[in-house]
Amino acid sequence: MKKVCLLAALLLLCLTVLAGCGEKSEPQRFQVVTNTQNVSGFALSTPVPANNTNDAEPDGDDGFIDFDDGTYDPAQEEYGEPDVIDLPVNDTMPPVTAAPTVSSEYAGATPVVIDPIDKPTPTPVPPLAFTFQTYEATKLHLSFEAPAGWAVEDGLDGMIVLTNPDTNADYPASITVTAGTVSSQYGTSDLKKELNNMMNTFKVGMKKWSPSKTADRTLMDKNGVYVNYTATTADGAQIGGRMHVTCINKVLYTVHITYPAAYKDTYIDSVYKQLRNTIKITQ
Repeated sequence: MKKVCLLAALLLLCLTVLAGCGEKSEPQRFQVVTNTQNVSGFALSTPVPANNTNDAEPDGDDGFIDFDDGTYDPAQEEYGEPDVIDLPVNDTMPPVTAAPTVSSEYAGATPVVIDPIDKPTPTPVPPLAFTFQTYEATKLHLSFEAPAGWAVEDGLDGMIVLTNPDTNADYPASITVTAGTVSSQYGTSDLKKELNNMMNTFKVGMKKWSPSKTADRTLMDKNGVYVNYTATTADGAQIGGRMHVTCINKVLYTVHITYPAAYKDTYIDSVYKQLRNTIKITQ
């Protein structure tokens, strides 16, 4: 009898276990990590919009970047600033090198440096050396030193012209000095007007004309004004020059030196400097 009762108890226990296995177990739940929570010490800087199915960054009504509006710089794809993230303690971001100035008219074009390192080297010209002699401009009551052997033309009243006799030059350098009586003592504004008149007369027929700003500088130890210029003649010669004016005791004095542009330093630092340092009134 005892064995029958024990067997019945075992069968009841098995049925109870099988009934428990047939019920559904509660699924394991995990904490959902949002885009603003820390993950292993890092945090996303910008929340990701929900239901975002478009990978392209919107930039207008059509949702695409306009690469042809002239504002897109392909260099940003390689040199743009990285997304900001919160680093763990003692970690540092690598340094970011700024993008060089590039010309990026077309998207995807290879960046080209605007100011290249390799520039054309000017064609060297044979050096010039001068010896100087004193020229007496008796009709102007002046004397000055200028390159020796230059051709002299002083047939016009109030003017003397010296010309370099070198026939091999594309453009003959020359020096023109004038002196003329005026009705009143000229100030700075009057001298600038006189310079403008001289330039307007000289530039007639030039293909190009580029004057500098006027500047104050003494001539014969009196207040004066001068201007530099570069130009292209009708024959295509590149030239340069300087005009300098002053007024002394109601006499207007002008000096004009013009030369091939390639020899600017020689004519300004040597010829013009020598003339300015030596010109004087003789009577």
